[in-house]
Amino acid sequence: MKRVTLLVLLIAFVCAAGMLFASGAPTAEKEAKPAAVKEDVIKIGVLMNLTGPWASIDGPAWNSVQLAVKDINDAGGILGKKVDAICIDTKADEAETVSAAVRLCETENVNAVIGYCDTHWVLTAAPIVREYGIPFITPGATHPRIPERSGAWLACFSDAAQASIVAEYAYKEKGLRTVSVWIDNACDFSVACCAFFEDAFKHFGGKVVYEDYFETDWTDYSALVTRLKSRQNETDFVYVGAIPGNIGIIVKQIREGGITMPIYSEDGADTPLLAEVAGRHAEGVIITSHMTLESKEPNVVKYIKGYNAMHGKNPENAFAALGYDATMLVAEAIKKIGSAEPKKISAGLSLIKELKGVTGTISYPAGMQVPNKTVALLESKGGKFLLIKNAAPVYMPPKEIAK
Repeated sequence: MKRVTLLVLLIAFVCAAGMLFASGAPTAEKEAKPAAVKEDVIKIGVLMNLTGPWASIDGPAWNSVQLAVKDINDAGGILGKKVDAICIDTKADEAETVSAAVRLCETENVNAVIGYCDTHWVLTAAPIVREYGIPFITPGATHPRIPERSGAWLACFSDAAQASIVAEYAYKEKGLRTVSVWIDNACDFSVACCAFFEDAFKHFGGKVVYEDYFETDWTDYSALVTRLKSRQNETDFVYVGAIPGNIGIIVKQIREGGITMPIYSEDGADTPLLAEVAGRHAEGVIITSHMTLESKEPNVVKYIKGYNAMHGKNPENAFAALGYDATMLVAEAIKKIGSAEPKKISAGLSLIKELKGVTGTISYPAGMQVPNKTVALLESKGGKFLLIKNAAPVYMPPKEIAK
């Protein structure tokens, strides 16, 4: 995921779309055309990268948005209105993302937007959607500074929370004292998660031996493997800031390089691609995520059954369930505020307390757009992610650590 300065993108967009705005689109805070073209329908716009490196998490999230919409409509809709969802595949492309965000607001007249499971893409799209006074909810982008930078709401925990949980577990429960950290310096999510992890690990008493760096689209990590192998006598484990598209090959190359130390990662590793690409080398990898699909909780079992009935397979990962929960958050906000008017939905979101979701109970503290949620600590075994424990962090790294 290459960093692209949002300002540059927006300037390019304004130049390309100048005629559109000159012909009557509002300036200052833009107002989407009233969603009264079909007054009996509440429209949810969805932005996802259904192709590219994030497809294995965004695709399942979109599948679950569809399931949630079906469940809502089967139960009578919201405020007596049917719900529709329209999804645009932005193909991990910034220009596509900008265009799609404008289309949902200008042409599709949506009431709310649900989008992406990665920070970079939320920070590209959400500021545009905010200009139209339309709420943006991300199922799985976890950077804690998303709200202040884009106005978006999170349906998930923050990177600070998940980093603290895995750091505490490694130090206190596994007795690990030294770590090497692999950072994707072209990925906002990886940079932030690794910064939070390092802060938390040091807080608990651990030592960061060294950092190493890679980029999202690399396929050869042999140089990093060689450096790690040369320092394995100093290092108890390695923490990898990965995304779904590269976690499998990274784990595979570490193990094939003869390194046996524990491998820890974050929710970007919660993908079937870990086991599919790394094979037997995926065994024992420790990650943080949002839930385990092996849960026997009644609402989880019901959700999995519904997903299977609609899509002919079980949910692939926790990001699927986050798509469901994000849609239910929109529905609950509309119910609480008694209106589907876009500007009022955000007020409804702020009222949500103790909403029981598939990924846990969701509450927004006063003035916050990141919910209080527990973190699931998982271990990869036999191609599945098995629950070690659910926990809330005892130490929360300051969000200002993340750039």
